[in-house]
Amino acid sequence: MSVLNRRSFRYPIAFLLFACLCVAGFFAGYRTGFSSGYSSGRAKYQSEDPYPVVYQVGDLIRATRDAGVSPDTPLDFSTLMRVTQSMVFPAEWEQLGGNCSMASFPSLELLVIDATSGVHARTKELFEDMDSLKPAIAEKEQERLQLKRMQQEQVSKALEPVSKRLGETLVPIDGDVKLTGKWDVKIVAPDGKPATNQYTFIDQETFEAESSDPFFKSGKQWFSVSDGAMVAIGAGFHAAMNSDDALILVPTNDPTTYLRLTRTDI
Repeated sequence: MSVLNRRSFRYPIAFLLFACLCVAGFFAGYRTGFSSGYSSGRAKYQSEDPYPVVYQVGDLIRATRDAGVSPDTPLDFSTLMRVTQSMVFPAEWEQLGGNCSMASFPSLELLVIDATSGVHARTKELFEDMDSLKPAIAEKEQERLQLKRMQQEQVSKALEPVSKRLGETLVPIDGDVKLTGKWDVKIVAPDGKPATNQYTFIDQETFEAESSDPFFKSGKQWFSVSDGAMVAIGAGFHAAMNSDDALILVPTNDPTTYLRLTRTDI
């Protein structure tokens, strides 16, 4: 190899070594600066003393609760407080060992939060975000109520033949109705002798049939209820109560048959 070639080969290697040293120095400086800045910022944040800020949240709570709630119903501050503590720096609240706290004053519709500036800033953003959703929440709630009314009309129409046969007014059940306990069951078809049974509702998702009947085998069964309806293994029913609190179940595939359930352990 000639002298010229050796020199031209040596200089690029020197240049590459110099470039590598520059890059390494840059990253080392960046890492040191980042660590130092993060540590000092974190220390400042942790050393800051909490201070109280008063938040007017009455309208916010009203806008985010069910439209069907009576205006006289007390405002539910606890839900808003839980949401705030779970979404705004959870570790900074007293429940998890932090220094921030909050207290509600329902009669004044106020929430007083004792926190650092960072927590206050994020809390303000959260409340503003929730406030901006009020129109959408109200619209969705109206849609939900409209859908519920339509469902109630459909259930009432399906119950009408049985209601006329019984000569009773039937009111669709609510989804949170409590059925736990023993019920005597009378199954009435348009033709044939009525069948009887006894169902024991163990909890809100399990009941036990004492013996087999046209709808269920004996033993434990899974079930679920919603507004105006009950669904069990392999069967769906329109569900309503009469004036005597008897539960009337009308099979969705046979509106001429019904089950009348009467509590035995009142």
